[in-house]
Amino acid sequence: MLSNNIYIVGLMGSGKTSIGKLLSKTLDSEHVDIDQEIVKKTNLTISEIFKNHGENHFRELESIMLNNVSKRRNLIVSTGGGVILSSENISTMQNTGSIIHLDISIKIQLLRVRNKKNRPLLDVDNIKEKLTEMKNLRDNTYKSISNYSILTDNKNKKDIVQEIIDKLND
Repeated sequence: MLSNNIYIVGLMGSGKTSIGKLLSKTLDSEHVDIDQEIVKKTNLTISEIFKNHGENHFRELESIMLNNVSKRRNLIVSTGGGVILSSENISTMQNTGSIIHLDISIKIQLLRVRNKKNRPLLDVDNIKEKLTEMKNLRDNTYKSISNYSILTDNKNKKDIVQEIIDKLND
């Protein structure tokens, strides 16, 4: 059904992986999660990569993985939240598919990620402050590069997937 990839971007906890999986099932397309692919390739968790090699190394791995994935077609790609920090990554996604931004309020995001392990960027004293800082830094980029932006607060996964499909079919 697809000819290009669909890239799902957004802050941590916005539902990129779970929506990506359900969207791929609904559209009968393969799902690729960039973070999970990095974990498979390195045999390290994201937290271990950050701790042992630093965020810059992780971002390099993320760019390499995105570039590899972008050469394929008909994929639903769940990206890491920071994929948009690289203009090359943005160009790669824009040139090889549609970008869907899953937006989330800080209140809902905090509920979703508060007790999650393996979130190295949340290894801070004040999680709400960090989430607000990240949203302020990244939100405009997410919205400006995306073909569509969907607020996920208080919506079930099936409704979000249907909204994505409807927007792609417009």
